Amino acid sequence: MSDNNNNGGGFIFGLFMGTIAGAVVGALLSPKSGEELRSFIRDNSKEWKEKIIDISDLAKEKVSKASEARKNATKKMRDDSFDDLDLDDIDL
Repeated sequence: MSDNNNNGGGFIFGLFMGTIAGAVVGALLSPKSGEELRSFIRDNSKEWKEKIIDISDLAKEKVSKASEARKNATKKMRDDSFDDLDLDDIDL
């Protein structure tokens, strides 16, 4: 079963990636001269790098939280299932 409570992390990641891809495609298809385009890329590359690092950090944080939640859920299910066992009633 899948739990849909992921706090929109996938949507945010897709939004940022779409924004970056749109900016790159827009820059490459714009009617600018080669020098203007190189200048645009040079000026914006630091901002793009920072956005990519932010997205990467956000993704790592989401994966870490999801992993921790999975571990806790698994432990709770395991603990609950063993609590329900009554081995004294079983004839072995």
